[in-house]
Amino acid sequence: MALDPDSTQNPPEFPPSGPDVLPPLVTQGDPRLAKASEPVNLAEIKTEGFLNKLETLHEALIAYEGIGIAAPQIGWFERVFFMLSMPDGVENEEEEGDLECWVNPVVVEMSQEQGWAWEGCLSVPGFRGWIKRPLTVKVQGLTLHGKPVTREYNGWNARVFQHEYDHLDGWLYTYRAADPRHIVSLEALEHRASWPEDWPAKGASVAPMGVVLPE
Repeated sequence: MALDPDSTQNPPEFPPSGPDVLPPLVTQGDPRLAKASEPVNLAEIKTEGFLNKLETLHEALIAYEGIGIAAPQIGWFERVFFMLSMPDGVENEEEEGDLECWVNPVVVEMSQEQGWAWEGCLSVPGFRGWIKRPLTVKVQGLTLHGKPVTREYNGWNARVFQHEYDHLDGWLYTYRAADPRHIVSLEALEHRASWPEDWPAKGASVAPMGVVLPE
């Protein structure tokens, strides 16, 4: 049950108190996900409170079995996210990937070349989307220790970064669908071998998961 906006009760604390307590995922339809998050105050990065929030976010990534998670997805509305970066830029279930934390990230440059891939999201349970994004991005931001860092991502890593970065600006992948028919249920996706060749778009029915196909 949501709090009455006129109530004098205090909003739920973040992170929640108590052992083994994780905040629930904030899912599509919640208006808070559609708002841009605030930059992290640099003076707070090394504080116990900030580190506790980071730990909660990391634990949520593991518990909810994501390859990335942004702070707004668990009710922390600041510009922070975790992502798993794959060594070869392709999602591989046999490799865990390198855990990376971004604080106050900025996209410096995007390639003109675009690519398509299936995307899922912890905040949009039960669905996948056929989404187009730039193939390469150059980004800047801070590590979890507050150190400046610049990176260039390609392929799947570029897509994961953009996906998580979108959360910080109040965007979900569903907002980027070129056609509503490009959003399909997981149940339907399991039967894609029987789809027409051009359903829901050319190449989508045979595209491997975790692989970006150039436009």
